[in-house]
Amino acid sequence: MSTRDCIRLDGGGGQAGPHQQPVGTWIRFNWEDPDDRVWLEQDAGVDELVVDSLLAEDTRPRVVEHDNGLLLILRGVNFNAGSRPEDMISLRLWFDGDRLISTSRSPLRTVEGIAHRIEEGTGPADLGELLMELVEGLAERTDELIESIEEEIDELEAQLLDGADRELRGRIGQIRRSIIVIRRYLAPQRDALARLSTINRPLLASLDRGRIREQADALTRLVEDLDMARERGAMIHEQLLTRLSDQLNTRMYILSIVAAIFLPLGFVTGLFGINVGGMPWVETEMGFWWVMLLIVALGAGLGFWLKRRRWF
Repeated sequence: MSTRDCIRLDGGGGQAGPHQQPVGTWIRFNWEDPDDRVWLEQDAGVDELVVDSLLAEDTRPRVVEHDNGLLLILRGVNFNAGSRPEDMISLRLWFDGDRLISTSRSPLRTVEGIAHRIEEGTGPADLGELLMELVEGLAERTDELIESIEEEIDELEAQLLDGADRELRGRIGQIRRSIIVIRRYLAPQRDALARLSTINRPLLASLDRGRIREQADALTRLVEDLDMARERGAMIHEQLLTRLSDQLNTRMYILSIVAAIFLPLGFVTGLFGINVGGMPWVETEMGFWWVMLLIVALGAGLGFWLKRRRWF
């Protein structure tokens, strides 16, 4: 059964005491039990449609106004052990002015970090500030992930200059897949924040719209960085394929030259290997060496002729 954590904000960055009136309540949990739906609908009084979005298996980032609240779905980088960072975790937020309910399938460093700061008394002062820190924290972690992708692409480019390696194809493919997955969520998340900055409702009065627009602009830059990284990955892949193709063509060309030289020599040896009368040098003690001399001379002549024709 999931564990729900109820944090009552005191307005000064910490938790409100048992006899202190909170300025807002943050309820967070990682859902994994059917009882979560019952709790949200009956105890928390959340509308069924909102509960469906909070507990859905897979969702894309978006912002939805619903009755007296706001539903915001975002994505954060997955830094959990045994997971790939690009397998981004969905963070679902329901904000009704007095409460902020956040749910996710797995823990997020941003969420855990803010909760720890509130315990120390250095967290957000109210729910509006809390919502902004969640948005900014997710963007910051995503920025770190994209920077690591760009650094890996730089490393691949350096390795490609040193020499083509077939193993690079697998690494490039993994990076390009990661970029596609990340961009799939960042683009709608950017649009969701842009729309959030235009919503004019009393419950969002505490939000700093300038900071929201700034985060939307930051996500736009991250999406552009991803597009650039994707193009660089495609260029590296093309260069690698071109270099590998050139290497293959060079080797096939060398084999063709060798075959062109040895094909006549094979004909000579095959000709002298037939068992019929009248073969020259059959009764001569130096016959074998005469044949060898003929083969060497023929091979040298073919090589000289190919060289003159600039075949190699």
